[in-house]
Amino acid sequence: MREMIKKIVMELLPELAGGLHLDRYARVLAAGDSPTEGATSERFRPRYAVDLEILGPDMEPDASFPKYSAVPLPVSVGGGQESGTFCFPEEGALCVVGFAYGRQDHPIIRQIFPLGVSLPALERGEVLMQQSPTSFQRVDAQGNWKRETSADINESSLARTVKAENYSADLGSENRSVAAHSTESVGSCKTIEAGTVLTLLAGLRADLGSLGALNLTAGGDSTHSTAGSAQETVGKDHTSKVTGNRQIDIAGNRGLTVQGADTITVEGEETIKARGKVTIESAQELLLRAPVVKIQGILTTEGYEGGPGSSTLYGDFTVRNGRVDVPDKDVTAGAVSLRGHTHTGVMPGSSTTGTPVGG
Repeated sequence: MREMIKKIVMELLPELAGGLHLDRYARVLAAGDSPTEGATSERFRPRYAVDLEILGPDMEPDASFPKYSAVPLPVSVGGGQESGTFCFPEEGALCVVGFAYGRQDHPIIRQIFPLGVSLPALERGEVLMQQSPTSFQRVDAQGNWKRETSADINESSLARTVKAENYSADLGSENRSVAAHSTESVGSCKTIEAGTVLTLLAGLRADLGSLGALNLTAGGDSTHSTAGSAQETVGKDHTSKVTGNRQIDIAGNRGLTVQGADTITVEGEETIKARGKVTIESAQELLLRAPVVKIQGILTTEGYEGGPGSSTLYGDFTVRNGRVDVPDKDVTAGAVSLRGHTHTGVMPGSSTTGTPVGG
């Protein structure tokens, strides 16, 4: 009876006779051809597949099974049109194989096991996705993410939003290209520090403004070059201090308008040279104050509105190698008039005169 029941069961369930209802270990011999984008996975050419050999309980090849080619690999996450998580196992990796419908020609890979290979470090509570010891992404038990690679990371997206309480980047070099506008808003302080050279270049216009104070400091030389016009507007006081020399070269004209008083203090000598005419105009009084005032040339005094004028000298008046012409008026020194002033005892060819008479 026992043998009869066994015979009936074997006829009804032939997979029991070959042990095809049991999972078996298998070793990966080679990976299939790498699929291209849009390639269709089919039964006779699954593309995402490996070649296998079935192992016995002693982990040696089982001669009762053939070597299988192009056995489809499982997709752990996803599995839609051009979507999912994919990774080819290495040659020699162990996997668990079952047989669909109990048929030997329908092998399926249930799972890949890391038996016989070295494992990465993994703590309890961690999640690790690793391609190599130098390229991995890890989430520790506290929820901290770490992504690291010794190669490149290329990201592309239509839009990107990053929100963080603190952001820190340590870079060897940086190149950034923005095709359109770029706006940066900082709620508090911002510091930009360059160890050697800082260059800011604008193709059309550059604006630098501050609602409060603006400080520009250079530890070395400072150069300001403008190809066009330059305009400076100061709402209050303007102080310029030069501890060395200062030189201003103007190719054209210069105009200076002072609404209030103007004071120039020169501790050394001052020289004013003009190839043309020099005009000093005062609506009230022009005062030249010096121990000695020298005029090399002709001195002419006229009225403010033109015509004859008058001059008053306090101190000595000396004329060398010239003369004093007074066409219409007189020259007075105290109570003495030069027009009616004569001397007695004048000797021709002598500089000695007698007592003044008249004047």
